[in-house]
Amino acid sequence: MLGENLQKARLSKNLTQEEVAKELYFSRQAISRWESNKTEPNLETLIALAELYDSDLLAFAKGIEPQKRKKHINLFAGFGLLFFNFVLGVWLIIATALILLAFYAIVLALFLAPFIMIFAVLTHNPHITFGNVTGATGFNWPYWVIAIIACSLMVLVSPFIWRFTKLLYFWLLKYLKFNLKSVYN
Repeated sequence: MLGENLQKARLSKNLTQEEVAKELYFSRQAISRWESNKTEPNLETLIALAELYDSDLLAFAKGIEPQKRKKHINLFAGFGLLFFNFVLGVWLIIATALILLAFYAIVLALFLAPFIMIFAVLTHNPHITFGNVTGATGFNWPYWVIAIIACSLMVLVSPFIWRFTKLLYFWLLKYLKFNLKSVYN
């Protein structure tokens, strides 16, 4: 154990606990607690002890077993998060997903508008209309200009909507990881 190794190293240098404490600016009780394995010195103090004892850290560390951290489930936090996430989180996620779906539908519709008009004009299909003008009536320049501007605008705006979607996804994952950490720590 660390305490026994520290004590052996101190005794091999013929030092008392008080002399070590004075040299390292600690109390004699702190040295005693380290050597009796009640507490452990921090890494900087271990380095100073190794220099004082003309030893290395490996000599101190022999026989020390790393302590495994136990994970605990906080049921109260789990219940609170489950309730909060259902009441607010699920509905917020659903509303956000529907808004994004509407954005993507608008982008797709405005992007396809000129192509639908071209199809209507080429086929002279009276069932396809755009702005109260059917395909059989032919070209109507103001509607074509509006359709091309809308298509161009959607080409420019769609990367921002995609970035916004990725940002929302990133924050949702971060929120879920935070929830897991608060419940299972």
